[in-house]
This record gives sequence, C-alpha cells and structure tokens, in this order.
Amino acid sequence: MQTLLVIALLIVILLLGLSSISQSYASAKQAQAAIEASRAAQIASTGNLVTLVTVALVIVAVLAAAVLVAWLLLRTKSQPKRQWVSGPNANWGQVPQPQANALLPALLSMMLYQMMQSQQQNQQETEQFWLMNEPTHEMDVSTFSDNSTWDF
Repeated sequence: MQTLLVIALLIVILLLGLSSISQSYASAKQAQAAIEASRAAQIASTGNLVTLVTVALVIVAVLAAAVLVAWLLLRTKSQPKRQWVSGPNANWGQVPQPQANALLPALLSMMLYQMMQSQQQNQQETEQFWLMNEPTHEMDVSTFSDNSTWDF
C-alpha cells in the first residue's frame, strides 16, 4: 500500500512538473508575441509620423506659395509702372496702365484666332495623311465613259 501511495505521489509530482513546464512555455510564447506586436506598433507609428510630417510640409509649402503669390499681386498692384521721362526735369514718371477688363475682349479674340488656326492646321494634316495613305487599286479604264481626259 505504501508503494502505491509513493507511486501516486510521484505521478502527481510529475503532473505538477509537466504543467509548470507547459505554463512556462506558454508564458514565453505570450511574451514573444507581445514583443512582436510592440515592434509592429513601433513600425506603424513611424510610418504614421512620416505621413503626418509629409502632409504638414505640403500644407506649409502650399500656404507659403499662396502667401508669396498674394504678396506679389499686392506689390504689383500697389506700385504703378514708372518710365524714364526725358527733358529738362528728367525723372521717373508714371505711365498709365490700361484696365485689365479693357484687354479681355482682345485677349479672347486672339485666343479664338489661335484655336481656329490650330484646328485648320490639324484638319490639313489629317487630310494629307489620308491622301498619302490612300490605298492604290488597279483601275479598269474601260469602265469610264470619257477616256479622252486620261493621259497615259
């Protein structure tokens, strides 16, 4: 009976040892998974930071460009054009500038003229292409009613 009790005690100790080993193995795997997850999160956060910095730089560049354009426009509008005026009291005089609205019809007419010219050139090029690449066929001259107009 004592041997049976010793054997049962050894089996229980062996089972407790195996469960402790499996518990340690599971804890190690869980720690390894946590380390890999933190690495993935670190990589993702770095990617997000790079994206955020890129977007911020683009926004700053667009704002800087808009401010520069506005500054240039205000500067050119505030300073009238000056031209050297000769004479006994030579100095820089103001030259009146035409209104931008007054030049609009002329600009539209010029653009319309250029568009019509380019359209005409494209049409001529297309016609020349088709004429040059027209397939040649042997023609039966006897089918024409007036053979006198053909000089061979």
